[in-house]
Amino acid sequence: MSELSVEVRVQVARLRNLIIDVARCGALGSPIGSLPHHELDPMEVQAIWWLKAESLLPVNVLADRLGGIALPRLSRLLDRLEDAKLVQRERSVRHDRRRVRVRLTEQGRALAENADSVVQERMARLLMPLGGEQRSALIDLLEGWVEALGCWNRAEEMAAEESDADAAREPHHARLPSLEDVGVTANAA
Repeated sequence: MSELSVEVRVQVARLRNLIIDVARCGALGSPIGSLPHHELDPMEVQAIWWLKAESLLPVNVLADRLGGIALPRLSRLLDRLEDAKLVQRERSVRHDRRRVRVRLTEQGRALAENADSVVQERMARLLMPLGGEQRSALIDLLEGWVEALGCWNRAEEMAAEESDADAAREPHHARLPSLEDVGVTANAA
């Protein structure tokens, strides 16, 4: 932290204090944490909620969404959800059994809708103390923050996975990289 400018240090201190104050108000917990369900544990409900939010996820991406849980633990969680007929696993590449994606079943989608309504109510309670313009400004700032962090959206992740799958099916010598692939444009010279 010693290389940071004085301005950034002051902002970090302000952000730290704001996070502490938000936590004191009881609003810091994840809106998907401890979603209520009588038969599933909280991690299983969160997995279902993420699958609703992103439709179809590779297993490793779902593990990241659930806080980076270990793949053996996620596999057991998915086994329980499959047994309950809430999710189904699909092989994403014909000849590579390691590439597995997960999607909700109709039953899982219905459960996820209920979980999502709880999440939206929690978020509404967080936003309601602000006026309309303040809420819009906060959302705009958060969108800018996410963009600045360089977070990928689901479509980009899926496109990357499909590109990997296509590359796996293509012989390695079949295609040489183009100038665009290596970031060279006609105006670069």
